[in-house]
Amino acid sequence: MNDIEVPKLNTNDTAYVLVEWLAEDGQPLKEGDPVAVVETSKATEELYCEHDGVLHRLVAAPSDCGPGDVVAHLFASDEAVREFLAARPAPAADEAAEGRFTLTEPARGLAEQHGVAPAALAGLGLRVIREADVQRLLASPGAVHTPNRAQRGVAAAVSQSHREIPAAFTAVVVGVDPALAAARELSERTGALIGLPELLVAVLGRLTARFPLCYGTPTAEGTLLLPAAAHVGVTVDVGKGLFAPVVPDAGEQPLAEIAGLLMDFRIKAMREDFRAEDLDGANILLSLNNDDDVLFAQPIVFPGQTCAVALGGVRQEAVFAADGTVAPRSVAVVGLAYDHRFVNGSTAVEFLKAIKVALEAPEGIPDAGDR
Repeated sequence: MNDIEVPKLNTNDTAYVLVEWLAEDGQPLKEGDPVAVVETSKATEELYCEHDGVLHRLVAAPSDCGPGDVVAHLFASDEAVREFLAARPAPAADEAAEGRFTLTEPARGLAEQHGVAPAALAGLGLRVIREADVQRLLASPGAVHTPNRAQRGVAAAVSQSHREIPAAFTAVVVGVDPALAAARELSERTGALIGLPELLVAVLGRLTARFPLCYGTPTAEGTLLLPAAAHVGVTVDVGKGLFAPVVPDAGEQPLAEIAGLLMDFRIKAMREDFRAEDLDGANILLSLNNDDDVLFAQPIVFPGQTCAVALGGVRQEAVFAADGTVAPRSVAVVGLAYDHRFVNGSTAVEFLKAIKVALEAPEGIPDAGDR
């Protein structure tokens, strides 16, 4: 008999959910066959067989699980499965009662979104629970909201950041009319949807050599691993939780490729379809808060990083020209939250000024200056 264990899938999580079995009880499987889907706070991952054998599942789907949990066995034969079952003690009454109801997929999605506990669902007394049943449960007096898995992951990261990282924050105002004009021209020329976020990712990708401390990785010994390249995490929130997928080697990516990646991130966020490799490896964060009504927002510094850049919304302001006339201009606030153990205020200001110069003269950004 061989065990199928849940591996460590996300360094920030200690609990996952086995959301779906991909193989039936008693099904013969080969090494490398997919067997189940496990969801962390940020992504979904498939579990694969490491041996040949006949599958015997130990838990239902969906159910909570964690790193190292054994969720199934693989037996050499059907007879070995029967011998194992015959040797097991009879289940307790509460165990036998599990699985008395079935959730439709819309009901399961709504229950997971609002963190409805299985016990609350069982309390409905229904054999089949539909989306409308979950809605009634949520609207009932005294209903309790439990944050979903994605929000619990955010909460854990925020709590760890505030507990461990002495962060400071500085912001500058950037005139963005030139950047907006360059983004429009690039969008027309390439067919990609390019805006300030895409330009800012490209800028951040090209500042590692000048500001290595802003891209460093703190160690347990109090030192800082300096970067070889910029891997920019970008926040995405489409109402289904906050994610921070990564643009790898951002300094080497053409703007059209960056635009394609950010669009792909939005689609994956809508579908809740991120994989672990989409979310791992960032050494700086870009927090997008670019609703036009947002002046600026102070992001957290993610554990394992030293800096988080924030982009606020675009707004109009009046400026005086040299001749005394007044003209409008478009501006946005770009902020920097930074780990003060490694990055000092002077470095933070110089980093922000470099971003400001690049956005106010975007012809210096590769692709943006091409005609």
